[in-house]
Amino acid sequence: MKRSAYTLTPENYGTACDLAGSALLRRVPAASTVLQITEGGAWNEFSAGVYIAADFENVIRYTGSAIRDGSVGDRVQEHVLRGRAARWTRLMVVPLAPDTEEDLVRRIEGRIGTVLRPLDTMRLPKLDVPRRPASHRTSQ
Repeated sequence: MKRSAYTLTPENYGTACDLAGSALLRRVPAASTVLQITEGGAWNEFSAGVYIAADFENVIRYTGSAIRDGSVGDRVQEHVLRGRAARWTRLMVVPLAPDTEEDLVRRIEGRIGTVLRPLDTMRLPKLDVPRRPASHRTSQ
C-alpha cells in the first residue's frame, strides 16, 4: 500500500520550524536547489539543522539532519556524492542554534520526519526522551 505523499509547502515548512521549538535559529522560507547549496554555499552559515528535500513534483522525499564543524550544506554534498540526492530538486532547511546538542537535533529530525512523512526516509531518529546514563539509574 502506497502511503500518501506530503508536499513541501510554506505551511509544511512552518510546521517543521514549529517542531524545532526553542532550538530554532530562524526561519528561512526560501527553497534552494542542490546546486545552490553545494556550489553556491547557500547554507554555509548553518552548522546544525534539519533539511527537507523534495522532488520535481514538490513531494517530500527525504528529511535529514546535521550537526558538525562544517555546514548543513556539507551534509547535503555527502548525499550528492553517494548518489542519494538524484531526485532532489528543492530543499529547505530548519536551521538550529549552533550549540544545540546532537541528541536534540536528532529528536527534532524525528519529529519533523514523523509529521512530514518523507517517501525515501527509511528510518527516523527516536522521539523519546534520552535515557539517563547507567551510572545515574536506580538499581532494582
